[in-house]
Amino acid sequence: MKKRDLFWLNRILLIFFVGLTFVLVSIYNIVQFNSTYIQEEKKELEIFTKQIEWVVIPLLRQNDIESLKKYADDFGNNKEFSFRIFDGDKNIIVSSLENSAKIPLKNDRRVGKKYNIWDLYVESFENKSLEKVSKININNKQYYIELSLSQEFVISTIIKAQKNIILFFCICLLLLFLGIIQIFYSIRKGFNSLEDSVIQIARGDFDTDINLPHSGLLKELSLAIMRMTNRLKTQITRLTQLEEYRKEFVSNMSHEIKTPITAINSAVELIEENSETTDIQKECFDIIKSQTYSINRLVGDILTLSEIDLEKTNEHKNFKLFNLNNAINQAISIQPREVVFNKSENIDILGNEELVITMISNLLSNAIKYSGSEKIEVNLISENNSSVQLNVPFSIIVEVKDYGVGIPAEHLPRIFERFYRVDKTRSRQNGGTGLGLAIVKHIAELHNWKIEVESEVGRGTSFRIII
Repeated sequence: MKKRDLFWLNRILLIFFVGLTFVLVSIYNIVQFNSTYIQEEKKELEIFTKQIEWVVIPLLRQNDIESLKKYADDFGNNKEFSFRIFDGDKNIIVSSLENSAKIPLKNDRRVGKKYNIWDLYVESFENKSLEKVSKININNKQYYIELSLSQEFVISTIIKAQKNIILFFCICLLLLFLGIIQIFYSIRKGFNSLEDSVIQIARGDFDTDINLPHSGLLKELSLAIMRMTNRLKTQITRLTQLEEYRKEFVSNMSHEIKTPITAINSAVELIEENSETTDIQKECFDIIKSQTYSINRLVGDILTLSEIDLEKTNEHKNFKLFNLNNAINQAISIQPREVVFNKSENIDILGNEELVITMISNLLSNAIKYSGSEKIEVNLISENNSSVQLNVPFSIIVEVKDYGVGIPAEHLPRIFERFYRVDKTRSRQNGGTGLGLAIVKHIAELHNWKIEVESEVGRGTSFRIII
């Protein structure tokens, strides 16, 4: 299940439970109202019982049955209350109700008992009347006075209304739930369609059609994405054109510069071979050859940087599996002096082998030219047998280390900038272009590697490529 679907499901369940809680609270209030009503009626029944006892007890003492019957007949006009009097054997003496002689005396287990809310509600639902039975002792004789309060009409009406209210709440909750599901389904469907389109756009397909809803919350969002896609498409088209122009310009510039440089070198060599030259002329020729060589290297480095920058923009890199040990050996083999290679194991990695050779070669060339160290070494370290402590995770480290003059600390943050030189005079004397370390950094970034440098003046420098 997608995270977005889980989000919608959680919201639907939350709303459903909120609605269900509302219904349960409403039912609880209805039940509580009903029970409160019954309790009030019970209190009223107690009062009426006392009043009847005040009238009946003196008549029972006098054994005045006729007066009791007359009182019962007069009381029979009351449609809500009725009473009956029983002797000690529970035989009826008088009754305010007609045809009630065969109805036995009620035990009255409900009266005087403490009820919870639900019990009172059930009682009001099952029994449409309330009874109170009083036991009295007169002249050593027991009598029972039963008082009934009829609630059939009132309670039936209340219960019917409560049932209708509960049914109404349940229907509303069901409709609300179904409506929410419908709304969320339509929104989810729109989001799914929009997500598929955005994913295609993110993959570079800017011609993807975006389904535009006729109305609703997603319409403005879809319109904004359409406008953004069109703008991105236009900008990318322009950037592609600019990149083509830049690539063509760099290619043409390098060609136009290399052609006269080659012609100058050829002319100088021809003059040196076919004529007698003085020492001053020879020195001038050497300067010309040196400078043309520097220009030629500069153009080559600029082209290399341009190719690396172009390769960075490609989503799918043209990387292949190659042996890192062999690449390091090739970089060492083109150096003008011996370099020590310390390797722990044979390692294959995925990348651009030619650029990796260029990266290691540039680091070695810098160490040879500028460190003044008698010993230059390359260390190939894997995490399985590494004693190097770094702040970043790594699998492999390629370290180019020298024991020469070192680099002052104030220069370390800038040494990977283009055309930045620690010692400008010495760099120019050694034919440096100022782009070697910039190329190293860009090659590392192309492979998503890191590069670190540690240096101490008088003790040497260590460049680490962290793979």
